[in-house]
Amino acid sequence: MGETTKPRTTPQPVTDEHHREGRLHSSPGQPIVLQTEFDVAAYTRDARGRIPVQADEVDFRSRREREDLAFLWRLESAALSDTRALLASWTGNEARITAFVATWAFERLWLGHAVRDLLTADGSPLPEPLRRGSLRARLRRVYVDRGLPLVAPVWTNIVGESVTAGQMVRLWVQEKALQAAYRAMLPRLDGEARHVVEEIVERRDEIIRFFRLEATVRIHRSAGERRAARLHLHRGWRPLRIVGVADPDERLALASIFRTREDRARLREARDEARRVIASRPGPTTPSGGPRPTPGLLSKKGHHGIRP
Repeated sequence: MGETTKPRTTPQPVTDEHHREGRLHSSPGQPIVLQTEFDVAAYTRDARGRIPVQADEVDFRSRREREDLAFLWRLESAALSDTRALLASWTGNEARITAFVATWAFERLWLGHAVRDLLTADGSPLPEPLRRGSLRARLRRVYVDRGLPLVAPVWTNIVGESVTAGQMVRLWVQEKALQAAYRAMLPRLDGEARHVVEEIVERRDEIIRFFRLEATVRIHRSAGERRAARLHLHRGWRPLRIVGVADPDERLALASIFRTREDRARLREARDEARRVIASRPGPTTPSGGPRPTPGLLSKKGHHGIRP
């Protein structure tokens, strides 16, 4: 038998036209991830967890307050649908946003549990919707559960990173609208119920800040992202419909929650503030020279994969 050939131990350079100085999805000195002043690492590290509820100190003035909170609990409990819709899209490539969203979903889980604990403090079951959902809402729910995870990756990858601006502006408005709804409930609550809802309102400040900063910087970065944000806030979109699904008691609950002129103005402001940002010009604090939005699959320009 012939001599056994020993493996070569000398490293050999890899020749791959797609790699640039050891990088596959980026170029040296050219960042690909958009950064804002929001500290995502601190947010994930400082997640506050569950809100304790003293069940024996919960007392509602009337049945209506309990039913309105049940409506908000159903919206809060749909956080998984929000998260899935976001991560199934192009935005799932953004590691920084994904890290925030994972903690945001965790925080919303505990916010939902806090409201649930208020509703069941006296040992009674959770209130059921007073009305049956419309056919349109039921069909929309089927699409969200079964169709959206298949469709979203396709069309958002065709559009590219611009779609992220639209998603960020929607979640900014949605979170601000939810905060406005809880704030509108405060004058009708006492004791432990009021204390818990005040905590929910306060915890939403950082969530709103993240989505506002992400949306604003992207809107001011390119015309395509500004256009995507404007399209996502079309006239038919409703901020208190999670992934577009209307709650059966939506009309009754919204009329009851936003019963004063000030409360309704606060709800309108949630959308109006975002529209003003879309219509405005970039300010002096808008980052310049940063990464440009990644184009869609139909573009001939360079593409990136996961963005760490």
